[in-house]
Amino acid sequence: MEKGGDEQQVTHEIPILENPDTLAAIWCKVRAEGCELPSLEHMRERDTYVRMAVANDKAMEASNDYAALIEERLANFRSKEEIEGHLLTIQQLRGELDAAREAERQREVEIEELKKKLAAAEAEKIVVQSDLDSMKEKYRREFEGRNRKARKDLHLARVSLAKEYEGFWLWSRYSEGGFELEAELERLKDLEVSLDVDYGLALVSDPSLGRLDLPEISGDSVNQD
Repeated sequence: MEKGGDEQQVTHEIPILENPDTLAAIWCKVRAEGCELPSLEHMRERDTYVRMAVANDKAMEASNDYAALIEERLANFRSKEEIEGHLLTIQQLRGELDAAREAERQREVEIEELKKKLAAAEAEKIVVQSDLDSMKEKYRREFEGRNRKARKDLHLARVSLAKEYEGFWLWSRYSEGGFELEAELERLKDLEVSLDVDYGLALVSDPSLGRLDLPEISGDSVNQD
């Protein structure tokens, strides 16, 4: 490149890449008026220039694509108000999530408390059931004891009554006055009925008592004697 006044002219005598400091200035003047480049046939380091021109075209194309991409993104870029609205929504959702987590934690605490109460109730149920079983066993023994005593007393009363019957019939063989004998016989029968009634009141209903085999004494058995 030669400087002549205000004009610059590129000469083929100087290699393009020989002075890198002036390369940018050369490129800026490529399309400027009065700046002429030598033809490729007469240009030194022609291949280098061609490679540079191709690379420059590719760089310009890539730059244009990048600029178009930036413009598209800027066109689709959300406004400040829209972004603030999204941020507010995110904060609200985050608050709801925190509240839901706290409610879940409270439910877990309540569940643990209910589990403890249930365990205590089960333990109390076992104690109450044990006490109930003990009371049942106690009353069963008392019931059986009363029944045994009542049956024993009835048996003894019947034996005593049978002895009175026997004594009455023996005495009636040597006595007179049928009216007195009949009255005494009625008295003994009433006594037997009274004993049965007393036994029935003292005896608590128990199906197992029916299986006991106790002797029965009546007037007919005495008569047979």
